Formats: sequence, C-alpha cells, structure tokens
Amino acid sequence: MTHGRLDGTLRRVWWLGVAVAAVQLVVLIVWSAHLWARFDLTTDFATFSQAWNLIGTGHLDPVETTFAYGYPHYGYPFWQSHFELVLWPLALLRTIGLSAFSLLVVQNLALAATTAAAVRFGLELLGTYWRGPDRVRTGIAVGLVAAAVVTPWTYWAASFDFHLQPLALCFTVLCARDLWAGRRRAWWWAAAVLACGDVAASYLIGLGLAAVVSGRALRRRGALLVGVGVLWILLVIAVGSGKGSSLAGNYGYLAHVTGATGLHGTVAVVGGIAAHPADVAHVLRVRAPGIWQYLTAAGTIGVVAPLGAAMALVVLVPNALNQSPVFIGADAAFQNLAAVVFVLLGAVCVCTWLARRRAGPALAAVAAAAMLVQVVVAGVLWIPRIPAAFAVVDATTAHSLAAVQAALPPGAEVIVSQGVIGRFADRRDLYPFIDAFADGQTVPITARPVAFVFVADHGLELATPDQTRRAAAQVARLPGVERLPAGPGVMAYLWHPPPGTTSLRFAP
Repeated sequence: MTHGRLDGTLRRVWWLGVAVAAVQLVVLIVWSAHLWARFDLTTDFATFSQAWNLIGTGHLDPVETTFAYGYPHYGYPFWQSHFELVLWPLALLRTIGLSAFSLLVVQNLALAATTAAAVRFGLELLGTYWRGPDRVRTGIAVGLVAAAVVTPWTYWAASFDFHLQPLALCFTVLCARDLWAGRRRAWWWAAAVLACGDVAASYLIGLGLAAVVSGRALRRRGALLVGVGVLWILLVIAVGSGKGSSLAGNYGYLAHVTGATGLHGTVAVVGGIAAHPADVAHVLRVRAPGIWQYLTAAGTIGVVAPLGAAMALVVLVPNALNQSPVFIGADAAFQNLAAVVFVLLGAVCVCTWLARRRAGPALAAVAAAAMLVQVVVAGVLWIPRIPAAFAVVDATTAHSLAAVQAALPPGAEVIVSQGVIGRFADRRDLYPFIDAFADGQTVPITARPVAFVFVADHGLELATPDQTRRAAAQVARLPGVERLPAGPGVMAYLWHPPPGTTSLRFAP
C-alpha cells in the first residue's frame, strides 16, 4: 500500500475514527459551554482573552495585565510571553463580532482534530509497515480509535481554560504524518507549530529526534526539524520574549542559578543543570508518579518507540523538572498531552515491529490489548474527576456574576477574584485578586472608576474565603465606594479613587 492511502478495512476504520472524533467535538463544546456559563474560567483564560479582545479591536500590541510578572509590576506586552503569534490571526474571530467563547471552540476543534489526525497517522503506519493477518491489524486499528478517544487527558486539557498547546499539538501530528510520508507540506505544518510559541517549538525538537532515530530515510529531515526548533527557541529568547517560560524561575533551582535572563542566562541555566545530574535524577524520582499517570493513559508500550520516546523526553521530563510540581500534575494536562498522543502512536509502531517477528502477530495483538486496557482504566479513573476539579461555581453564583458583569462601566478598571476572572477579560485594565503574597497584594490603579468583583466560596481560588472576605470588607470602607447590586455568592463594588491614587494594597 502507498504510504498515506488506506485500503479495505483500514479505510472503514478511518471513517469510524472520523465519526468518533466528531462526537468527541460535540461533547467538548457542550462541556465548554457549561464552564463558560458558570464562569469557571481563571487567569489563564483571561490572559489569552484579554490579548485576543484587544487585538481584535485594533490594539495590535496588547499588554496582558493578569499575570503578576515582577510583582508588584503586572504583565508585559503579550508577544513577550511565549511569542504566540498565532493569536493575531485568531483575533479575526473577535473582529467579526464573536465572543471569547470562540477561543474554547477553537481549542475543542484542535483537540478533536488531533484525535482524527492521530488515528489517520496510526492507520497509515499500520497500512505501510504491518506484516501479518488483516484481522489482527483491524483489531489493532479499532483499538487505536478507542484509545485515542478514551484517554482522559484530552478532556482535562479542554477543561482548564484556553491554551495554545492543543493547537500546536494538532499541527505537530499533521507535520509528523507528512514527514513520514515524505511530503514537503510537513514544513508548512512546522511553521504553524512555531507560530504557537516557544513551548510548541519543543514539540518539533521531539518530532525531529524521533525522525532521526527512525531510520536513514527520515534522518536528514529530522535533523533539520531539530535545528529549526532549537533556533526558534533561541530567537524567541534573543528578541526578549519567552518571559512566560521563565527559564531561571522554573529550572534555575537545578542549576543553582537565579535571576538569569536572555541568551546568556539560558546558557547558564542549561550548563548548570548539566553540571548537577544528581539533582535532576532526584527530582525525576520524586515526580515519577506524575510522569507515570500520563504514560499509563497512553498504554505505556509506545514509549519504547522513537515517536513515543522522543516526545516523552521533550515534554514530560521538562515538565517534571519544573520547580512547580503542578506542571506534571493532572491540572496541567494541556502541557503534557503531546506526550500522550505520541506514545499512543508509538504503540502502533511497536505492534508493527512485533508483527515482523516469530509469532509476532499474536504478540502484537496481546500488546495492543494490554495497551487498550491501560488506557480504558485511566479513562475510568480520571474522567469522572473533571467536574470536581473545574466545574466549581454553582448556578446561583454564576447568575450573580453575569448580572454584575452587565452592570460594569465599559472603561472601568476591574479587579476580579482570579478563579472567575476569565469572562471579564474584554477590557484593557484588568487585574486578578490573588492575595498569594506574604505582604498582601498591591494592585495598580490605571483607570477610573475601579470595579471590584469578589467570590469567596466558589471558583478555583488561590485566596482563601477569609482572605477574600477581608479584602471585600476593606474595599467597602474606602471613601467614595458604592456597593453594586449582586446576588448570592458575589460581593461587588464601584470605587471612584481620589486624584493621584496609583495603587491599592490589600492587607495580608
């Protein structure tokens, strides 16, 4: 069979995969609509939504203010975060009048398209390299479809705000498919991956490494892909972007380096990590359960194939080594989903390799069955936990938030509890109430009037309910403040600060 074409039962399985991905898309959109209606969108969504809204209304160099970078300073120009250039064309959706909910739809489209693209690539690998009975191949193909849709981390990724990693992953799978087929179109997909930012560029490095190891036919293109990914990351750092990655802040502890920035800082951190391998090994041992939860949800066996091993190396290992353990936790599924998808594809490669050995088809069938059991068990364990993790705002509070949002003056600065800030990001002057600092929290006053929206008992909040209530009580005592009508669960105020006021400090 010609690489890229599907014949016989594989073609029928492909259409099954398309149908399953379509159903998955509907489920994801319905779930996102629920999270949107309940205001279950946090600062990550606000960061993208704010920039998207500003770009789409003509402010082509937006400053994101939802991240306390260099606190008490807030934010920086959005392009300096991860160099995520793709957000500018995405902002055309805002230009034609769509709401920020369209970002969630884009994310869901990318996730469902990734499912379909991974199934297609896996079926093409089976069609090209399988040497065994058709019935066993068909069983493995159907198992791939089931595993691709059941793995839980797709649904976790869709549940936590909006991120560009799912879009980058979709482009990466399409790039891999065309790379293995020898099509020049792969380089267009690679360019699309790079437009998703510096983190996405690491996916190309992983894909390139897999190609280099996979054989002579792919070696040269794989090496070029690695080089493109590395050069792009260095370019991002050189132009002053990549602040969202914060290399020294995230990995400097392993290198005994602090405050390093720019290319020189990158070299210092990388060199310091290389000089302390024992520290790296220790952290990986401690965080092995986090790595394992992603590998098991992909069937594990694919990690021995180049496609699975390389992507696990460039995705799971850096996330596990991040100073914050949340990057290898369940909430960060969007950060780790690329490894899951490529380990699944690696499992297909393992099955085709086994099929060429003595008694290979039987071994391949057993391996595929074991993989599917692992993925199904992971899905059963992890998918039911999603509502408790992300759908935490009740209907009454959501109704109150919607009423308050409608009453806010268009040009006001808004300070919102970070667990529900996402839908308030259609304005330039927006700051989260976090109160995660030892001395309280200082917020700049950059526009007038200033609106405060506090939610104490709902939302994915860093501040405790008591901290939030104390902050609301402090605001209520400010001269010139008025309480906005708000239903149960929400405390909202409008403040007209005295001339010359440039900041407000919430007491610790």
